[in-house]
Amino acid sequence: MRIIDTYADMLALIAHTHGHYDEGAWRAYAGRISPALPDKCLSDAASYDFERDVRPVLASAMGDCAKLEAAHASFLRATESLTQRFEAVFGTNLQVDIILYLGMCNGAGWATELDGKPAVLLGMEKIIELGWTDDASMIGLIYHELGHIWHDAAGTLHADAKTHAEKAVWQLYQEGIAMHCEQLLMNDAWHYHQNKDGWLAWCQNNETALFAEYKRRIDAHESVQDFFGDWCSYLGHSDVGYFLGGELIKRLAGRHLLNELAKLPVDVVCEELGRCANPVQTPPPSLYSS
Repeated sequence: MRIIDTYADMLALIAHTHGHYDEGAWRAYAGRISPALPDKCLSDAASYDFERDVRPVLASAMGDCAKLEAAHASFLRATESLTQRFEAVFGTNLQVDIILYLGMCNGAGWATELDGKPAVLLGMEKIIELGWTDDASMIGLIYHELGHIWHDAAGTLHADAKTHAEKAVWQLYQEGIAMHCEQLLMNDAWHYHQNKDGWLAWCQNNETALFAEYKRRIDAHESVQDFFGDWCSYLGHSDVGYFLGGELIKRLAGRHLLNELAKLPVDVVCEELGRCANPVQTPPPSLYSS
């Protein structure tokens, strides 16, 4: 793992632009991280309404020195012994760049590829917007994105999903594997970095109904986007799909080794989703050390 901290350059950018977004200055900053990064970020954000969805988030982050410093301090603590922790749990290292940067609202965490190598991009502006500047949130976020990178290396992250049902099931599976990896690294079966203001308790109390609604939408060829992304919500709660994915994989982990989980075919995941939507109340085995 290689840790890339651009905080000093970020502060220089903010000072140069007096805390206002300037595309040329931002491009120069991002281009120093990687020549491919500016266009990568802007292309990903092309569907956003920049004035409504991006500029206010950037302005808020660039103007809040205390939150910038808090997020940076958490990043330093979270990455201090990251390689050793990952190796202790998974028995392997990852060839990945972990980059703290100021993005274009591309996500608090983005598991992707940069310069032909796996990368985790940690967007300071989204981390601040979501209130994930504390140590636990930062650690969970990094662990989650590393889960995606591990999944890609160990199994099948991107399936050849063609139908609406396959895509919806695979999205739940992808996020569930990353959530499971995060929980293993945290050694906490109920760790969700999304857990703010009673989020987890609400998800737990409504688990069967949430699974049933997700399955109903698949069967009815309806969008499941409400379950993913902080800009979406289901019954007033964002990112519910991460909970469903985590609990789905937790059940599958009772019957499959970790490396097997990374290579499951879509029909096995779909069958388990059906059982979760119509459950027999058998608790999953504990996978975490005491």
